[in-house]
Formats: sequence, C-alpha cells, structure tokens
Amino acid sequence: MGNKASKNIKQKQLFQLHFKSARGGSHKAQNNLGNCYEHGIGTTKDEEKAFQWYLKSAEGGHSDGQNNLGYFYGNGIGITKDEKKAFQWYLKSAKSGNSDGQNNIGYCYENGIGITKDREKAFQWYLKSAEGAGANSYKQNGLGYCYENGIGTIKNEEKAFQWYLKSAEGRNSSGQYNIGHCYENGIGTIKNEEKAFQWYLKSAEGGHSSGQNNLGYFYENGIGITKDEEKAFQWYLKSAKSGNSGGQNNLGMCYKDGIGTTKDEEKAFQWYVKSVEGGNSSGQNNLGYCYENGIGITKDREKAFQWYLKSAESGNSSGQYNLGNCYEKGIGTTKDEEKAFHWFMKSAEGGNSSGQSNLGLCYKYGIGTTKNEEKALQWILKSAEGGNSGGQYYLGYCYEKGIGTTKDEEKAFQWYLKSAEGGNSDGQNNLGYCYRNGIGTTKCEEKAFHWFMKSAEGGNSSGQSNLGLCYKDGIGTTKNEEKALQWILKSDEDGNKFSQGSVEYFYRNEIGFSKIEKNENRLMEDIKKKDNICCICWKENSCSEICIKYFQNFSRCHNCGNLNIQKNVCPICKLIEVSYLSKWTSGNYEIDKIIHMSQLDENAKEWEIWKWIDYSKFKNIEHLAEGGFGSIWKAEWTDMPDDLFGFYNSDQVALKKLKDSQQISSEFLNELLVNFHCRDRYVLPILGITQDTNTKEYALVLRYMKDGNLKNFLQQNKTLPWKERLWLLNSFLRGLKTIHGKGFIHRDLHPGNLMITETHENLKFIRLGDLGLCRPVNEILSSGTYGVLPYIAPEVMNKNQYTQASDIYSVGIIMWVISTGKIPFEGELYDPELAIAIFNGDRPKIHKGTPQCYVELMEKCWHNDPSERPNVETIYYKLEKWVGDLIYNLTTENTLMFLKADQEMQNIDSESLYNETIYSKTHLIKVMNKNQYTQASDIYSVGIIMWVISTGKIPFEGELYDPELAIAIFNGDRPKIHKGTPQCYVELMEKCWHNDPSERPNVETIYYKLEKWVGDLIYNLTTENTLMFLKADQEMQNIDSESLYNETIYSKTHLISQPLMKHSFAIHESISKFDINKYI
Repeated sequence: MGNKASKNIKQKQLFQLHFKSARGGSHKAQNNLGNCYEHGIGTTKDEEKAFQWYLKSAEGGHSDGQNNLGYFYGNGIGITKDEKKAFQWYLKSAKSGNSDGQNNIGYCYENGIGITKDREKAFQWYLKSAEGAGANSYKQNGLGYCYENGIGTIKNEEKAFQWYLKSAEGRNSSGQYNIGHCYENGIGTIKNEEKAFQWYLKSAEGGHSSGQNNLGYFYENGIGITKDEEKAFQWYLKSAKSGNSGGQNNLGMCYKDGIGTTKDEEKAFQWYVKSVEGGNSSGQNNLGYCYENGIGITKDREKAFQWYLKSAESGNSSGQYNLGNCYEKGIGTTKDEEKAFHWFMKSAEGGNSSGQSNLGLCYKYGIGTTKNEEKALQWILKSAEGGNSGGQYYLGYCYEKGIGTTKDEEKAFQWYLKSAEGGNSDGQNNLGYCYRNGIGTTKCEEKAFHWFMKSAEGGNSSGQSNLGLCYKDGIGTTKNEEKALQWILKSDEDGNKFSQGSVEYFYRNEIGFSKIEKNENRLMEDIKKKDNICCICWKENSCSEICIKYFQNFSRCHNCGNLNIQKNVCPICKLIEVSYLSKWTSGNYEIDKIIHMSQLDENAKEWEIWKWIDYSKFKNIEHLAEGGFGSIWKAEWTDMPDDLFGFYNSDQVALKKLKDSQQISSEFLNELLVNFHCRDRYVLPILGITQDTNTKEYALVLRYMKDGNLKNFLQQNKTLPWKERLWLLNSFLRGLKTIHGKGFIHRDLHPGNLMITETHENLKFIRLGDLGLCRPVNEILSSGTYGVLPYIAPEVMNKNQYTQASDIYSVGIIMWVISTGKIPFEGELYDPELAIAIFNGDRPKIHKGTPQCYVELMEKCWHNDPSERPNVETIYYKLEKWVGDLIYNLTTENTLMFLKADQEMQNIDSESLYNETIYSKTHLIKVMNKNQYTQASDIYSVGIIMWVISTGKIPFEGELYDPELAIAIFNGDRPKIHKGTPQCYVELMEKCWHNDPSERPNVETIYYKLEKWVGDLIYNLTTENTLMFLKADQEMQNIDSESLYNETIYSKTHLISQPLMKHSFAIHESISKFDINKYI
C-alpha cells in the first residue's frame, strides 16, 4: 500500500509539473500532459482533454504530439474519427523524422487509411522508421514482415530474416516469434527446428500468444524438443487464455483427443466456439466437425455445413475439403457433385493433401467433372508426396491397376507401405493383400496377417474381412474358425458387401461355432460360484458312480489340478478319461473301441466325438420311417452336452435303429468304421450309439435334419433360385470331397441320402448321409451292384467296378435333379432296359434354360467314360466360383446365365414345370459281370443326383425299374436334362454319369467346380456360369411348380449280374426294398 501511495504522489507531482510547463507553452510538456490525461496518470482519465493538449503540441510542431494526434483521429478517441486528418498528422510527424510517425504513415499507406493504398510508399516509410534514430524492435519486426511478404518491395526472405533477428535480439516478442517461424520453415536461413523452438520459447515467455501457441505445437509433436503433451497442453492453455484464436482451437483439439489432459468433448466444443468468435478458420472447421459428428454437442449436420462453409470462404483448405465432402455426400445440404469438385479444387490448390487426394478421385471417377485418369494421377501424386496416407493409398492403387500411368506393382507396393506406415487402414489392408499374393514384393503370409490385423483393428471392414479369411484358412497364423467368424461378423456389421457373402458362407458351412466360445461366459460364472461340479460328467452337486471318486470343483483335473475346459480331457495327465472310459461298456468290445477312439482324439471337433448314450436319456421318441436296413425315429436328447446343443441349437436327434442288430453284424461295424474315418462337419454326423432297452436293437444317434432329404425338399421348393441350388450342391460336394479325400467311395449317392436342414437366417445346406455301402478305393468287391438305378454309373453296371469317378457320375445326375427338381427318367420303369439305355449313353433330358456352364459340368460328370469325368475337387471349386460370382460379381458370363435362368423360371408355370410321377426306392438285383464297385461308381451316382437336384424329379420317372432300364443305362441312357438347366451344371452332371468310369471326374474335381460356381454366385455375378444359373432360376419362375415336380415313385433294384448287351432278360425278385421318400 505504501509503494502505491508513493507512486500516486509522484504521478500527481509529475502531472503538475507537466501542466505548469504546458501552460507555459512547452510543446513537449503539452504532449506529455496529453499522455497523462489519456492514461489517467496523476489525474482523472479524460480523453477529450488529452486530445486538446495533443492538438496544442502538434500545432506547435512537436512530432510526438503530431503522431499521437493522428492516433486519436484514426481511432476516434476524444474526437470524431477522421482517417484523413489522422493521415495528415502522421505525415507531419513522419516528415519531422519521428520514427513512430513514419511507421504509422507506412501503416496508412499499406492499408489505405486516409489515403489511397500504396504499398511501395508504405515500405519506404517502414524502412525509414526502422533505420531512423528512433528505431526500435517493433519497427524492425514490421520491416521484416514487409520483406518476407513482398509488401511494397521485392520479396527478400534473407533481409526479412535479418530484420526479424534485430527485432528479436531487441527482445521484441513478435520479432522473436517471427524469427522462430523463419527457423521452423527455413525462411531466409537454414531450417533449424531446435533454434525455432528456442525463439518460440522466448516469445512465449514474453507473453506473445502466437508464440505460446506455436510452442505448444512443438511440444505436442516433438519438434526441436522431446515430445511432451502435458507441456503442449499448458502452453495452448496460456495462449487460449490470452485470447489467441489459434491457441483456443488447439486447446479444443487437446480436449477432444485427450492430448496432455483428460478427454472432455464438452470443453473441446466450448474452446472451438471461443476460437470462432475470434474469426479463426481452423476453429470454424473444427466446430463444423463437432456438429457433424456430435462431439460435445448434439449432432446437427446443417450447422456443420454452415461452419464448414464459413471456414472454406475464409480460405481454410481443411474447411474447403470438408465442405466439398458435404456437397459430395449431401451432408447438411443438397448433394451437388459440381460444387464438391469446386471446393476440392480450392482445397487442393491451397495445398491440402486430403483435398488433393479427393480431387484426384473426382477426376478418376468423373465426380463433378469429366473423367480424366491422367489428372487424377497428378493430384493423387501431389497428395501422396505431401505425406497424405490416403493419397499414398490411392497412388498405390493407381500403380497396381495402371490408372493414369503404366502398371507397376513394385511402386504400388511401395506406396501401400508408406500409407500403411502412416496409419491408413485401407493402405494396411492392401499392403496385406500384396504380401499375401506376392504383388510387388516377395509373398509373406505372416506379414500379410500382420497388416490385415492392423487394418482390422483400425476399424477397416475390408481388413476385418481379410483377417477373418486368414484365421479361416490359417494364412500367416494358426487356423481359428471362431476368430474367423468374429472378424467376418464385425466386417459385416460395418456394411462390407463382401463380408455379407462370407457370413452366408460361414453360416451355411457351420464354420466358427465352438463349444468354448459359446459356453465361456457360463463356464466362468460357474467357476466364480465355486459350486461342486464333477470334472468328468460336469454334473452339479451330484455325480454318477462312474466318476464319483474324482468329484472336484468345476472342470479341474483331480490329478494335476489343470483346468479342463475342452472335451473333458486333461491335457497333462490323461488320467480322468482313462479312468472314466474304463467304467462303462456298450456290451460290445468293437463299439466300445470305436467310441474310445473318438473320445481320445485330441483334435476331434464337437461333432466328431461319439458317446455311448443311455436309452433312458431320450424322450418324445417318434417313429418317422421304415426301411430295408431298419427304422428311423426322432427323439429329444434330454442331457445333450452344452457344446453340442450350442452348436446345433437343438436337442432333437434322429435314431437309426438297425434291424436284427441285437447281435452286432460286420456290416454295422463297417458302417461305424467308415463313419469314424470320414468324420467331418459336411458328412451327416453320428453323435453317439445307444441300445433300445426293449428291443435290444442298437441304434445310431444322428443329427436331426428337419428339412428331410433333397428329393422331398425340391418338391416343396419348386422355384428355388439358382444361388440356393448351387449352395445345396456345394454343401453336398463338400461331404463327398471329404469321403473321396479319405480314400473312400460312397457307392450310393442319390437324393434320398442327401439330408437338408437349416442354420442361421434359415440358410439351407446338405449333409451327406448313409455310408453303409461306402468302401475304401483299394478294396476289391464282388458283392453286387447297389444303388438307385439312374444314379448308378454305367461302368458299374458292366463290370461291377466302383471308382470315385462312379460317384462323380451320380453327382452329374444329382446336378440334373437340382437343376430340374424332377426324378431322372420319370415315367419309365427302373428295369434292365433302362439300365442298358443308361449304359449306352442315355441321360435325363436337360431343361431348356439351364445355364450352359452348369450343363457342361453336369454332362462331364455323367460322361460314359469315367476318365472324362472331373474329380470332386474340380467340381467343388467351379461351384465355389459360381456362388462367389452370384454374390460379389453379377457381371460375369456364368452369373448372367444363372440370373437369366432365375428370370425365366419366374415366367414358367411351376405346376407344369414339376408335374412328375413319384418313384420308389428298390434294392436292385445284380446285373453286372464282376460286381466291382469303385469310387468312379459313386461319381456316376453323383451325376444322377445332380440331375435330381437340377430337376427335382425322379430319374426315369414313369418307367419300370427293370432290366430294360438297366440295359438302357448300360447303353448310356441318362435322365433327360431339363431345358434351362445351366450348361456348366449339365456338363458336370454328364461327366459324372459318363458310361466310362475313367471319363468321370473324381469327387475332388466336382467339389471344386461346385465351390467355384457357389463362389461366383456370391462374389461375381458376371461370370458365364453364374449367368447361366441366374437365367435358369429366372426361367424356373415361369414354369408351373406342380407340373415341374409331379413325379412317380421309382424303385431301387439290385440288378442280377449278367451280360447287358442282350435286349431282354428275366426280372429277378428284389433282395430288399425300402422307400427313399422316407428318412433312410
């Protein structure tokens, strides 16, 4: 208080001194007295009196008084504002050699205040001011600004730097800021970020708000100093509180992104508002971003657009870019591609790398301008060279595809790498693609996986999809179907169109459903409850006598304490399962042995583990069908394990009771062993074995397929689109591919053994069942010819030799059934005459409109020569391609065929299309010479099954299934292929049922051909084959479904072995008969 009072006394004394001297006529004192009145020094502040004393001083010729009087006129202080008078008094002061007056008259000339704008004169006065006797650091800084920006003189960055340096060394904070700016950007000197930092620090400590803002930027990004986000935040805060709009904008960004402080979107929004109040264009852009994305404020796209517009019109290149984006996408305004192009152009010309990238895309795709790939490349190149990761990605894409430049995969790879390292998720995804496929670099699946992972974690839906595929196929990582499905689903949730097809692919093939995954949460909850749960039978608080001695807390091995969460098998000591398995028995050593093998298989999936199931665990047992080998029943498994219930989402099972099985026969054991060796998700799974406590009959416990067999399904779904038909065929071939891959021949392929159910979203699929006649490829048999006549390969009728190509023949016929929904050779007897006709080359008539690609594949499958038939792999991959195209590429030739077939189907009366007779399934009497089955025999059956799938009919309907039919088949007769059946399907079907087993493809060939078709129907709807299927689907819609499927029942007859070239022979009594319309 004392110092303040003393100061006031001194100021009053000084005022009195100036007042006395001014009254005495001292012009200097008059100026000083005006200053006292202006600032209230030693007296009450009075701007009008200040003006009067400055006027007296100025009129007396005092240059400081003249300068101050000019300032009062210029700003309307104590007098009405008058810029012309302000200029006149500044000029008088300047001409008197006053450096402040010279500086101010320069300012007037620069900005046209009270005089016509004249930058050359402005510069001359600034120069005089800076070089004059009264020069100071402030004026030196102003002169540096003129030299830097070429104001009134030739631009000279070196001189600008020198004048800034003089000002800075004179401790002028603005000069210090500008010299820091020169060092930062190499203006008039060598770029030196460390020196830039030091001068910004001096400027900031001197209270310069822009220096404080730039110092914060240096700390934030580690420029010239170690990165320190907390210090960055503090300096932004100082700058913001000083009213610097740039600092306020950057402080908002800190709060938005949590840089150096706790993230707070509301505070971010508030500081952006303060920034825009100061007219900051970056703040306007960021405020628009907040409104667009609802950051710290309710989302409002119209306001977002308005703020982007303000920012853009202020010349902010980021605002111009975002405004262009609004116009392109119709965000907060009407979509207008021409305006989008206009603003992208302004942004690009302003050096904004994102604007340059989008301008390039406008030229690339013709958005708002004429398409020009060369200009596209030029702008994308500028963006990429400017360090924009998006531009680098697009440049890589241009080089990869040869857009606007020569195709160069190595350059593509290099730019994808730059983009990926810059954090661009698209670049990371494409870099992964390059590594996976060896594009522009050495193939490396591990690196591919790494970059797909980064892209996926960055939220890129394509990266997520590719990462899922890596996990699915074990590309660069361990195969993990559960993780594969998780990433595919994430991609699908983000709207990735390719993932939509992949999700369908996963669901149809039941990929990615795991016991551990589905029950992990329940499992952990049970552990936390610490209930006593047996580690063997998993029963809570009560345990069977079998494992009561090992009663422990949930899922812990009694021996080593290891957690046992998969298949109740301790991975350390193996003691639990050994003790457990030794306590029960089915009563048959061989059955026990097979069950033990499945349970002790560490690599077995949920559906591959067999169990001995007490018959009392089944309830609501319902009879379904009776057959030659036994009866089929439906039941509920009351204590179905959680893993199986989670996988199938149902506790319903089918019981296949075998006739006279009280004593286990070699045939029954053979079927069990074949099923054991061919365990796979695509083969109808055996879940366990049981024994009826009343009849003592053994029964297989099978997965319940609620949609029945293929024949019945097609009759109930008469206008099924080709995409669905191909999926059914594809899922069937997956099972056959497994069987052939394990070295077996099915030997009994027909629609009655192809069981259908549905998975998620009502997607249907087939599981191949009834492996009772399945035998190893190298097993020489002479037990006769078995099967449904139209599906039996011609060579089997001749020599009784089954090969995998025989199965492919059956695939061809099944393809025909799928394409038509009919029965092969409907209306004809399934007798030796038909057999001979088939042997001589007769096949079902292919429907008009069947896609040509399908027809060609079908015909290859049912080719008389087994060697001409494709293997199941070939068929599978062709189907995968067709299905893929129908999902992802609707422009392929095959896809268009399938689409056309779909369209034509809509125009055909479904009743007339499917008006077929029903046929019975009869066990054929031996008719061949050598009774030798091969896998090619199964392939013949595949061909016939293909016919059934293509027609939905019974082969040779209306004909007796007698020796005449057998002879016809022997001579090459096949079911008539429906018009409209896709040609590729026809060709494959015909190859499968080729008379010569060596002409038939193996199951691998068929399988991969089908995979290709199915793939095309998903991913590429433009392939020739896909178009055939689509066309066939269309044609099917135009056919009356009842007429299309009205079939007769046909019999499955065991043909008598004898020469087939005779035109007639006696019909022998059937050994066994049962109806294929039923479950078995």
